Amino acid sequence: MNRVKFLTGTLLVFFLLTAFLPAEVKTNGYFSFEYLKSQSEGAWPKGTFSNLSGGFILSGTISGPLAFLAEVQGRMKDSFSLQQAYLLVQASALFNFKFGLLEIPFGRFNTSARPAENLTILPPLPFHFFPWRWHDLGLSWEGHVQFFYYSAYLVNGLSANSDGYLVSGVRDQNKNKGAGSRLAIRLGEGFELGGSFYSGKYDSSGVKDVQFQGLDLIWVTTDWEVRGEYIKSIYDHPFLGEKKGFDGYYVTVGMNFQKMKLYFSFQNSAVPASTYVFDDFTLPAINVFMETMVRKDRKAIGLKWDVLNNLFAKLEFDWNKEKEIKIKDNNLTVQLGFVF
Repeated sequence: MNRVKFLTGTLLVFFLLTAFLPAEVKTNGYFSFEYLKSQSEGAWPKGTFSNLSGGFILSGTISGPLAFLAEVQGRMKDSFSLQQAYLLVQASALFNFKFGLLEIPFGRFNTSARPAENLTILPPLPFHFFPWRWHDLGLSWEGHVQFFYYSAYLVNGLSANSDGYLVSGVRDQNKNKGAGSRLAIRLGEGFELGGSFYSGKYDSSGVKDVQFQGLDLIWVTTDWEVRGEYIKSIYDHPFLGEKKGFDGYYVTVGMNFQKMKLYFSFQNSAVPASTYVFDDFTLPAINVFMETMVRKDRKAIGLKWDVLNNLFAKLEFDWNKEKEIKIKDNNLTVQLGFVF
């Protein structure tokens, strides 16, 4: 009930802004669903239509440098939730400040994970380390100087729930605040190389560290598209008195044929030892109780077809390989979506 009140109240504030202030308002949205079929030992052996999801974005300029954005998103079996809701002060190219509920600018994928913004259907394996579409309450500073682009943020920070999984909540459970930054070099219109860092405390006492380090690359031309990220997670184990570190990476290469995009993706990441097979859309973030993880790699080949300017379809086949055990868990996935 509190979550519903918070969502309703926040949206009401933004609608009042648009109604009583001279705001220039834009509305956008997105929708998608999938058909998922795996081999006999995979997550979807019988085949299923699933992952009905969508979102609505309201943004605009209130006055001068002051703007706002609110995004509501939902997925099947989950209630709609507030993904972003912030005020933006656009002082100059050097100084842009956000206040409110922010998507964390760690790498590139976390802030551009909507279906239409990526080639692959399943989320890249390394993005199981932190919550899906990680967001938090706080403030951020973004800007650029020539070809250097930067962002820094101060937020409540990730915390571990009673089962040990990292979550991002509305309230901070300790005095420490999570902090992070991203620095990128952008050359021309299509090439960008960036590095990201996050540090915080996940326990109520504020003594157990959790950190993320990352590198990201994007290179886009008329005919080619290359995206990749590397993520390393480091945290203090709550009982063993030692740090644990796990990492993963992905690289996706796409080739354009007018309205068709043929792509290949290779992913390798640490995954929970007790969960060789999992639903990529529901696997929770990293668990600080874990002492070990196992390696899993995925090769994906697929095709994205832009049927119309705002309507797209994807077909993808995934080969999954677990290092320590052989499992028949390859996947065939189909996605249909549109944006407005």
